[in-house]
Amino acid sequence: MRSAYHRLIDQARNTSWLLLLYLVMVLQVKTGVKVAAIILFVFLFRKELKSFDFIKKRFMWFYAGLIVIALVNLLTQVGDVTVNYLVAALAGISFWILCIATGMIGYLFVKKSDTARLHNTFAILFVINALFTIGQLISFMIDGGTINPYTYQGMNQKYFIGTGDLLRGITYDVSTTNALLNAMGVIYFLERRKFHWLLMCMGVLLLTASNFTNLILFLILLLQFVFRSDRNQKSVIVVCLMLFIVFFARVSPHNKNYLKYVWQKVTDTKIDTLFPQASPPLLSELEDSVLSEDQRKRKIAMLFLDSTQVVTMARKTNPSQPKPILTSIAASPAVVRTKPTIPKPNIHTEPYQLNRDTSVFRRQLIDFAVAQIPSFDTSQRNMQKNRYPGKIMAVQQTLTYLKAHPSKLLMGTGIAKFSSKIAFRATALQFAGGYPAKYAYINPAFRDNHLDLYLNYFTKDQQFHSLMNSPDSVYDQLLAEYGLAGFALFLVFFVGYYAKHLTRRDFALPLLLLIIGAFAIGYWFEQLSIVIVFEMLMFLSMKEGGSKEII
Repeated sequence: MRSAYHRLIDQARNTSWLLLLYLVMVLQVKTGVKVAAIILFVFLFRKELKSFDFIKKRFMWFYAGLIVIALVNLLTQVGDVTVNYLVAALAGISFWILCIATGMIGYLFVKKSDTARLHNTFAILFVINALFTIGQLISFMIDGGTINPYTYQGMNQKYFIGTGDLLRGITYDVSTTNALLNAMGVIYFLERRKFHWLLMCMGVLLLTASNFTNLILFLILLLQFVFRSDRNQKSVIVVCLMLFIVFFARVSPHNKNYLKYVWQKVTDTKIDTLFPQASPPLLSELEDSVLSEDQRKRKIAMLFLDSTQVVTMARKTNPSQPKPILTSIAASPAVVRTKPTIPKPNIHTEPYQLNRDTSVFRRQLIDFAVAQIPSFDTSQRNMQKNRYPGKIMAVQQTLTYLKAHPSKLLMGTGIAKFSSKIAFRATALQFAGGYPAKYAYINPAFRDNHLDLYLNYFTKDQQFHSLMNSPDSVYDQLLAEYGLAGFALFLVFFVGYYAKHLTRRDFALPLLLLIIGAFAIGYWFEQLSIVIVFEMLMFLSMKEGGSKEII
């Protein structure tokens, strides 16, 4: 016991609690908390930042280059600039400035701290996030009164197949953030051979049921298995695959239908995973426990009429049939021998069906779309007919627009004008964060393309509220709002910078592959979350590899 106590004390002493505080704060979904954390740590590092050689830190050039492109677009379009657009553009630029600030803070933390202390801190971060996620899952179990919320259809399917979407972890952001954070943990602990922590992160990742993240991770693990792993690592990778199979077979079997539906959608094959909505059961088929007093009386009357009709029809078809003799239950040995059972709930009743009532917020979005977007389609059936998911359709919209407007190909449409989190946020519709309504801005190109696409899916039933139907993507953002110039900056000064410093056989390359895949499913730079963790882990790898960039 004393030995365990001393190990715990040593672990605490060998942890950068200041770094942990920074990460916990900056990963929070609330922008105000993020900004407060950045301002606080810029103040704490003010002396180091005064001597910070910005020019030599090429990882900053990507962010600085995008700011330059945004300002050039702003100046060249000055004749069309309104006060509302100016506010939106400055808000968008401020996010890139925050990216620069988080990059500098992360760099200084890694440079000043001992590597063992950094590793302990990141391990504690992953553990805390896992504990938060498990705590959230336990609260769902208690709320639903079930051991497995992933198969529980009660409470109007409050949990059910969407349980993973509600597991937000320590960030309280979308569950995809939690999933990617744990995917980073799996890669990080695999290379460090901390297999117990790896299995913890793998378990939490599976609980989020993020299919796209699982796909990216297992492609990376497959490469690891073939090219970059020893016997122990290969064994753990196989265990991870088995956990994946068990989760989808036993814990959340309904996700299999979803994966099959996505595959059928993309490959344009016959879709057999969408079933017609079941008609409500007859009143006489329902259990008394789910009926009101009036409904129970009607049920008794219906059963009586049905039974008398059966007897009457039997007499008509067979007049010689004797009248039925009533016997007591005790006289019937068959009844006595029948094993009593607890009736199972009827999943076709109202408590087990999805609540299709239109919420006030959803009604507001529909009213806005009908009034502002001429092409908005209220038909849910037409959404099901689309061959490709919304994410692919968004890329098609961007390419079509740039083809029709070749002058935008080099430097894009301009910040907040086509595809970005700030473009969605500036609508003041509150689905991408708060924004003052009096400064709302919606560019016509954005309104008729990505906003129309988003509202067409996300004002429909919950089955359409999927990651694959959301138009957000870093690649789409760079190409649409910053053009080929912005995309080139990304390849050279972001991907190229970190690829150049892959000097060690550690977690850096798999992490780079993970973030490249993740950029296809979100505006992650503007989220100020997983990119921060990615950058710091890459700096840590560079430091351990003896890179002059960070020593």
